[in-house]
Amino acid sequence: MNIFYFSYFSPPLLNVGANRSRRFSEALTGLGHRVELFRESRDHRFANVDNKNKIELLADIVPVSSWNIDWSWKWPTIIHKQCYRLRHWRSPERDGDIAKKYWLIDLHWGWIFPALYRAWQKSKVIKPDVIVVSCPPFSSALIGMLLSKWLNVPLVLDFRDAWSQASYFSDERYVKWEQKIMSQASALMVTSIADYHTYQSLYPQHCVRYIPNSYDQILDHVSDNHNVLTLGYCGTWDGFRRSAKGLLKQLALCDLPIRLINIGDVQDEMMQLIRDYKLTDKVEMIGAQPKETLHDILSQCDVLFIQKGKPDKGKPDTHLATKAIDYVASGKPILAELPDGETLEFLRRHATQLYEVSIDEPFIYSQKLKQLHQLFELNQLIIKTPSSDFYYQYGREKLTSDFIQVLTDVTTSRFTERVKT
Repeated sequence: MNIFYFSYFSPPLLNVGANRSRRFSEALTGLGHRVELFRESRDHRFANVDNKNKIELLADIVPVSSWNIDWSWKWPTIIHKQCYRLRHWRSPERDGDIAKKYWLIDLHWGWIFPALYRAWQKSKVIKPDVIVVSCPPFSSALIGMLLSKWLNVPLVLDFRDAWSQASYFSDERYVKWEQKIMSQASALMVTSIADYHTYQSLYPQHCVRYIPNSYDQILDHVSDNHNVLTLGYCGTWDGFRRSAKGLLKQLALCDLPIRLINIGDVQDEMMQLIRDYKLTDKVEMIGAQPKETLHDILSQCDVLFIQKGKPDKGKPDTHLATKAIDYVASGKPILAELPDGETLEFLRRHATQLYEVSIDEPFIYSQKLKQLHQLFELNQLIIKTPSSDFYYQYGREKLTSDFIQVLTDVTTSRFTERVKT
């Protein structure tokens, strides 16, 4: 099977989207399929790059540079605000909301036309049997829709996050875009159960499959013999309204020896918070790391921390954080500062040691930290592995098999008749 796989975020980037495209493209090529992996080639602020380790994939990686489209929204935003200032008014809209009016779907639409051109040229040499598009960014889905029409091949969308139905920063203006692109798609893959039910009800004529991310490694036991309770967190503090303020405030008020190891973007706002709370001796900031190094660092932590802010008003959290899967697989205690919804329900079902806290209940937050410290002092923070069924359901082998099965299904005769011509 020849596969055109569009993943804006791909190796050597270090974010979740890049890990997912790497995992599935390696599995496909390992089974003898030919994968043309189209990725954005420019450096950008949305993901860190692994410059230390040479990434070698059997897939044919096709780097495509986006057009520089900053002018299309930066200058209109400036002019928009100046019009208010001429009248001595203050613009009621945030810069980001103004800029959205001048985007084509999202900020990454400058990748659409260069990627379309490279794929069209590639299709003259290699005719794809199926097109796969990983989203976000959702503007990439437009590439898949157009190529699917032009080449008359099935389109499979892989929504790592929901689009029009997102819990965080959703925008109803994109409903029509989603409907138009879904009308061309033969199948949709989603990474949360909530999204599965939502999209199945919205598009009952489509093949909708739940294929979450897998855990990659089971963390080893703590091995550096430290004498301070160590919390570990991996990820960024932007998006999903995440903020370390609640945890840092508790650490500042707590008189117990507790430290935090933070692996991810070293952001100015985070460093300022650490200084404001006088925690420079309690918080260790480590930049984004490849998965293998990340797991080595988290293995030295006694408790793993996960946090999300509240979703849009009136909406539940429908996003399953990938780190929750890795955390559960480790069997370590998990300190969870989460809203009700998908990630918290996942942890309640599968985590063997879950400590739920909320910034709205600071006393309980403090008590949970003291409880964890007491268990640490008594040497009772142990590994409690989840069920064997969890390791099977969220293992790489099963999920890559499910992914490949979707591609196989849409290229068989009973599915291809749905491809629009």
